[in-house]
Amino acid sequence: MLVSAALIVRDEEKFLEACLGSLAGLADEIVVVDTGSADRSRDIAREAGARVYDLPWTGDFSAARNHALDLARGEWILYIDADERVGEGDRAAVRSQLRRPGFIGYRLLLRPRPGFSPYWELRLFRNDPRIRFRGIIHENIWPAVISCQEAGGGLIGLAELFLEHDGYEGDQHHKHLRNQPMLERSLAEDPSRVFSWCHLASVREALGDAEGAEQAWDEAMRLVRGKATRQPEDALPFLHQIEKGLAGGDDVTDLIGEALGLFGSNLLFAWLQGRALMAGGRSAEAIEVFEGLVTAGATGEFDKSWAYDLRMFGVFAYEMLAACHFSLGSYAAALRYYRLAGECDPSKLEYRVKAALCARLAATG
Repeated sequence: MLVSAALIVRDEEKFLEACLGSLAGLADEIVVVDTGSADRSRDIAREAGARVYDLPWTGDFSAARNHALDLARGEWILYIDADERVGEGDRAAVRSQLRRPGFIGYRLLLRPRPGFSPYWELRLFRNDPRIRFRGIIHENIWPAVISCQEAGGGLIGLAELFLEHDGYEGDQHHKHLRNQPMLERSLAEDPSRVFSWCHLASVREALGDAEGAEQAWDEAMRLVRGKATRQPEDALPFLHQIEKGLAGGDDVTDLIGEALGLFGSNLLFAWLQGRALMAGGRSAEAIEVFEGLVTAGATGEFDKSWAYDLRMFGVFAYEMLAACHFSLGSYAAALRYYRLAGECDPSKLEYRVKAALCARLAATG
């Protein structure tokens, strides 16, 4: 048996059938650990041919995931969530890759929500009892994988297979209430986890605790600045502080410069730099930044360690370019970009109105 798909579920009947159906041609078996569903999740899993097990929820995601790994019989394990599904990609080619010697894991392309670019995430790894998740929330397989590499080697490859995530839409209030105590407990055990501080900040803000949110953001920033090496998610506190500064009319030039020095491949900082240049009356410089984003989106040549809202490379960039050219009195160029923005989003009347204004100004200029 080559591939086992391992899932933990609870009340996932909305997504589960599509998830399990998408595993055809890739997984030889499906292991589902149910942590207390009150809906049809167990029945849906059994109807799809999965092996279904019950595990009482203990408030520890790693414990649940690792139980599923313990039950898997394949040489490789694909970990996937119920609100994800396998999308584009040659399943047979991926299975062939898994038969190559010398590899311990593979990254797949995960699209976190519709309209976003995918990013690489480790989702396939050897069925090895040493490779287990750590952390009660934001459980992480990487420490175990790295430990195995240090002990006996093993490469991490890239597999051209897409996972599509559907679960972030709608009201997340119940998840915030569930996650807050888990995050606080997790950080009490390991206060060095930057991503958990950022998540806690977002949860506190969503639940109305603005002061607590800022305290969490500040701690995340302090940790990032003190690190010798940084992960892509370490950009989050910088993104928050810059967005906050722009919204408050502050000068964020130095903060953007620091962020670009640390996370230069993250194009969100280019986007924020363009906005800051516009706010500072430096539209000509901002044009270069936004044109660079349009080019990156057209070529797809950008770092895939981060997921981007694709509108940043299209309609949003066109809108900014139009505004920049308008502020410089280049009405023909502004007209072109408002028309491009309108083609991307025909429902937005503002683009048509501004395009008409630019057309009149260009004709009389």
